[in-house]
Amino acid sequence: MRIAKLNQELEVFIAGTGAAQSLLMACYSFFERKRDFRNLLLFVFFLAITLRITKSLLWVYLDTTPLWVINLGFAAHAFSGPALFLYALYFLFPRKWSQWNLVHFLPAILLMMGMQSFSLEGFWYEGGYSVLLAHQLTYSGLGLALWIMFLVKKNNRSNLDRASMIWITSLILGTAILQFLYFSNYILGITPYLLGPVIYLPLIYFLAFLLFKNPSLLQANRTAKHQNIRSTPEELHHSAQQLEALMKGKKLYLDPNCTLGMLAQEAKLPAYLVSHIVNNTIGKSFPDFLNGYRIEEIKLRLIHPDHKHTKIASIAYDCGFNTLSSFNTAFKKATGTTPTQFQKSKGSI
Repeated sequence: MRIAKLNQELEVFIAGTGAAQSLLMACYSFFERKRDFRNLLLFVFFLAITLRITKSLLWVYLDTTPLWVINLGFAAHAFSGPALFLYALYFLFPRKWSQWNLVHFLPAILLMMGMQSFSLEGFWYEGGYSVLLAHQLTYSGLGLALWIMFLVKKNNRSNLDRASMIWITSLILGTAILQFLYFSNYILGITPYLLGPVIYLPLIYFLAFLLFKNPSLLQANRTAKHQNIRSTPEELHHSAQQLEALMKGKKLYLDPNCTLGMLAQEAKLPAYLVSHIVNNTIGKSFPDFLNGYRIEEIKLRLIHPDHKHTKIASIAYDCGFNTLSSFNTAFKKATGTTPTQFQKSKGSI
């Protein structure tokens, strides 16, 4: 087993700070548990990581650490993998909780029950620790598989906003790295023992920063307002085509005051349903959906002879934009270039 070469005080400070922040995240998740059952899984995960890192520090720097404390750290390690896997499962693919999920925690519960009896020489050094590390690495692999499955389907990605996607991606990838570093230290012998706890510090602070900026991450399902929608995928697809036909046919996007409510009124559909269709079936936010039509109209006018001497700003205003800054931002986002550069590169037809 390799030991990290950092200064001892610095090593303890970094890993200890990460454990302390992880405990704070566990407490915050616990008090938010009533808003979403997934937060209880998050509480178990962060608490487990806190105990695991604390055990690692005691193992290296305190020779008199009681056996039950060591076993508690190992049991916590066994809780972390299933807790994060189930959290990722219900975060990426919302569904009703099943009591059968508790089976995932059976190995960890058995370790908790044997805290006073499992010895280092007779159990952990005789294959127990190797099995634990492989067990956790397997759960990390399952979490990565869920993440990849989610990314493969474009319609799935539209169900989460950017902050949620960064949040779950950081949790899954960051924890997979942490689990691998423990595995690679003991099984492969290629990384220092405390490297995992040390690199956990930037991960946990990044997660805390995300949560600070987006507290709704721990609130109930962010798409819960759409759970009462009973339309079939075919019906939603048909409605999406209807919305697109309205935008193109009536050119609603030319109205600078065009809103989701206006579109819903024209389509004779509830506003919440239109919002759901735009976000989940079409796969765009409403501003991007609306500005997409405006940008296409502007592109046509920029290269048309009739608008050769028309100011770009006038074209933008005529096509529904209220400000030049919003127009320039939307145009650059859609085309990757500025309106002036686009016009020069295309010339006139």
